[in-house]
Amino acid sequence: MKKHIPILFLFLALFVSSSLHSQSPFGISYQAVMRHADGTVMASSAVSLTFMIHDGTANGTVVYQESHSLTSSAQGLVICVVGNGVVSEGNFAQINWGSGAKFLHVMMGSDASLLDLGTQQMLSVPYALYADRVGVRVSATGDSLTVGGQSVIVPGISAANFPPAVLGCTDNAACNYNSAATQNDNSCLYLNATCNDNNANTMNDVINANCQCAGVLMVSGCTNPQACNYNSAATQNDNSCLYTGATCDDGNANTTNDVINGSCVCAGTPMGNGTYVPGNGATDIDGNTYTSIIINGQEWMQQNLAVTKYRNGDPIPTGLSNTTWQNTTSGAYAIYNNDAANNTLYGKLYNWYAVNDSGGLCPTGWHVPSDGEWTTLETNLGGSSVAGGKMKATSGWNSPNTGATNESGFTALPGGYRGYDGTYGDVGSYGHWWSSTVDGLTSAWYRILHYNGSNVNRLLNDKQFGFSVRCVRD
Repeated sequence: MKKHIPILFLFLALFVSSSLHSQSPFGISYQAVMRHADGTVMASSAVSLTFMIHDGTANGTVVYQESHSLTSSAQGLVICVVGNGVVSEGNFAQINWGSGAKFLHVMMGSDASLLDLGTQQMLSVPYALYADRVGVRVSATGDSLTVGGQSVIVPGISAANFPPAVLGCTDNAACNYNSAATQNDNSCLYLNATCNDNNANTMNDVINANCQCAGVLMVSGCTNPQACNYNSAATQNDNSCLYTGATCDDGNANTTNDVINGSCVCAGTPMGNGTYVPGNGATDIDGNTYTSIIINGQEWMQQNLAVTKYRNGDPIPTGLSNTTWQNTTSGAYAIYNNDAANNTLYGKLYNWYAVNDSGGLCPTGWHVPSDGEWTTLETNLGGSSVAGGKMKATSGWNSPNTGATNESGFTALPGGYRGYDGTYGDVGSYGHWWSSTVDGLTSAWYRILHYNGSNVNRLLNDKQFGFSVRCVRD
């Protein structure tokens, strides 16, 4: 095995703080080229070095000791900073460099086989480190320079001879020119120069006559003079322009030919008559939409309810067997003969328990009409003896569909029923609609229309029956 007897080429450099009174770390840069006894470099080799600093003489007291684990370069060079190694004795920052000579002792290897590489006196380095601790002060007046405990007069050195700079705009072409400024602070402003006033509601920001950055306040609106809602004060078009006669949508399902009218309002032609006017319609929780009619202040849906969930989102049970339907005291619905085509034509058949469920059967803002509200509708249509004909659709009923005019726009259809025992009947001939009003523990009021009559009948039936439901606006 080749014996490692290094030949050292040493390079020492002092690291001191950049400020005379700061506490930055001290250190002495140490570099050496490591060679074997035959002169070849110890390339890319692990090297352990121990540094000791002796006080006074080469064999004096060790005031500091540290070790470094290094790897040499391809050229055998190792570099480290004495003062930044693994300390085993002393404190580098507390070495008193001003009290006598100091000697650097270098050894290589581990504790078991340390190879002494020699000791040499540290000459200028300690004095530079000592000088770092010497205070330096310049007087505010009087031109005195003090180094350590010694003072000397240096003409013109005092702070009083150097007045502080006056910061400001030094360009006389700027609107904020400062004739007293001695140092430009890049704050110059120029009339009409573009800028940013940091206001999201302004546009075309420039330096104004008051030497301030300001923009034009943005006013949103219709900027086209040809529009009926033209806004002469608007500076930014918001695409709201309306033009008389232009087609539009007034949001009312019961109007046709919607256009912008002479009042600059979107409006359509009502699809009603002297008995009713169109309402604004409704949408249930399932997304089903219903048109509506207003008769003397009451707004009624024009279609039977077809929802599958209560207003609060709870599902309404369905698919009940005849026996279960007969015995349930909870809300449920059925589709006539379980035929989806009947659901499309007539909506669903609900027992009265669904009508009364706290989850709400009708859409928000609507409710199942009371017995009294049904009576009001009949009265508004001329009384129960003729109201049925005015409520029935003119088609969709079995012949003869007596007295059907649908004058009210109610458009009633004969959806039949699901009976107490779960069986179905009357589709095409009779229509049944629940009220929310009970009579005793087991019965509630409802209305029935006939294929062979113009009247409306007010009757009681068991709550288990499945009837159609119409909703009325709150």
